Amino acid sequence: MTTISANDQLSAANGELAPAAQLAEAVVEACAALAGKLDPQQIHDTIVQQAVRLLGAEIALLHGARSPAERALHVRLLASSGLPGALAGALDDLTSTPSLVLRAAESCRIEHTAADAAAIERLSDVRAIDACLRPCWVLAAPLLGAGRPLGVLTCAFGERSPPPHELIPRVQALGAVFALALGSVEREDHQRTELHHRGLDDAGGASSPAQQRAEALLRDAQTARREAEDRLAAEQQWLRSIIEDFPVAIAVFDERGRHSLVASRRCEQLCAGPHPLTAFGAAQYARLCEPTGRPLSHHEMPLVRAARGEGTICAELYLQRADGSTIPVVVSAGPVRDDQGGILGAIASYEDVTHFMERERLREEWLSIVAHDLKQPLTAIAACAGMLSRRSEDAGIQAWSGKIVASVQRLERMTEDLLDASKLEARRFSLERRPTDLRALLHAAVELAAAERPERAVVLAADEDVPPVHADAARMDQVLGNLLLNAAKYGDPDAPIRVTLSLRDAELEVAIENRGPGISPDELPRLFQRFQRLSSDPARSRPPGTGLGLYICKGIVEAHGGRIWAQSQLDETTSFHFTLPLSRGG
Repeated sequence: MTTISANDQLSAANGELAPAAQLAEAVVEACAALAGKLDPQQIHDTIVQQAVRLLGAEIALLHGARSPAERALHVRLLASSGLPGALAGALDDLTSTPSLVLRAAESCRIEHTAADAAAIERLSDVRAIDACLRPCWVLAAPLLGAGRPLGVLTCAFGERSPPPHELIPRVQALGAVFALALGSVEREDHQRTELHHRGLDDAGGASSPAQQRAEALLRDAQTARREAEDRLAAEQQWLRSIIEDFPVAIAVFDERGRHSLVASRRCEQLCAGPHPLTAFGAAQYARLCEPTGRPLSHHEMPLVRAARGEGTICAELYLQRADGSTIPVVVSAGPVRDDQGGILGAIASYEDVTHFMERERLREEWLSIVAHDLKQPLTAIAACAGMLSRRSEDAGIQAWSGKIVASVQRLERMTEDLLDASKLEARRFSLERRPTDLRALLHAAVELAAAERPERAVVLAADEDVPPVHADAARMDQVLGNLLLNAAKYGDPDAPIRVTLSLRDAELEVAIENRGPGISPDELPRLFQRFQRLSSDPARSRPPGTGLGLYICKGIVEAHGGRIWAQSQLDETTSFHFTLPLSRGG
């Protein structure tokens, strides 16, 4: 038997042939089996025998597909392997019968189907094969010459066979070899016909064209093999060059064969060496860690998870290099799939966000410095204004002093808002939780609001026997004060502000409602974003503020495990609601 030499074999790391080499070996074996055959029937029988051997089919059939002058296909059985003789008659002539063979001959492409009830009822050849084999799936491959079908190879596969997407590349390669064999038979028949018409005696020289056909077939197969290997090598080199020179740090994991991993140069620069999966756990290589510093285990690695079909999008991780330095990265990974949805491997990208983290740190530091440095002069201004107001009996001076104090208080609130927003964005927002009586907290907040704005009526309705919540009382007072202030600023001054506290299953719900112009539906989704301010009535001037109040309220409520939302009807009522979970165990 002809085989590939050891020098030409493409071996995997475990000593087995790589898929490309296995395919080439099958092609050479088929060529060797066909090369010594002279009789057309021998060639037909060899084709179905090789299909069973090299494809792992349970049954193989070869139908001729000829198109005479009227251009209608004649599909007749030429040879079979594994088919009981009693069923040959049912598959002999499929010219006018709906069948998978006829479909492949007409479409000039590989057709395959599961041997289910629908296919058995619709396709006569699948029905006949199912009567003796009960196959898992059936495939029909046209053997083409000059763009027209010379025959159709049909294979039936059992439960242990590989899936269609793994076998189709081998079917395509062997089909090309079988088509060359059928084409040579057709050419020889044509030559014999011409010699017969010329009155020549071809009996003595019958073996010469056959020998030439065998040699030409082997040469064509060897050429096809070399060309296929050259194309495969060129495509692999092209893909490798793209990956290695890609400006973003990426790594590609091949799930097939030897489970190879290819990383871009940028990825190796980021890791200061090979990718962490190259030698997982080795001290001399980089490791992927959580922000807490815990190294990821092998099954938690984004590439490994992606190879299982679990994608990762913008995960914040750290690369811990062998020299002890760490680099913050944002990792995204996903599986690479074939046309049938099977996972071939995985790809991951690693973005160095050191620059963005440093810029964020500087911004937060700047905000903290500004807010901190503002406090001292603001305190001094407020003290001086208060002293001036107390020492002077002049009504004008007292009025101006009061305005100064009010402005300083507004600046202090803005400064605190900037600090809180900065902490929320940096995820450094801390809470001091204790069992808290939310009903008493609401009473205090309502009394303070009424004292600050005597002209605005505030009505409180709270359920009795409300259990305590585990909360930061000062932060919840901040939320209530902000929502009550908004209701006073944007609501109708002649309508009361209504505050309710209700027990809802495992949580408490607070609602603050006021009448007024309302909030447009377009503004509702953006209310709790940074620097968003209510438009209020267009006829009024916009009240002062930073637009951070509701954003901070949302951050405080969600930090407690609650929810916050708003409801509004134009020119009717607007209400803000938030919930807090009840303390476990009462």
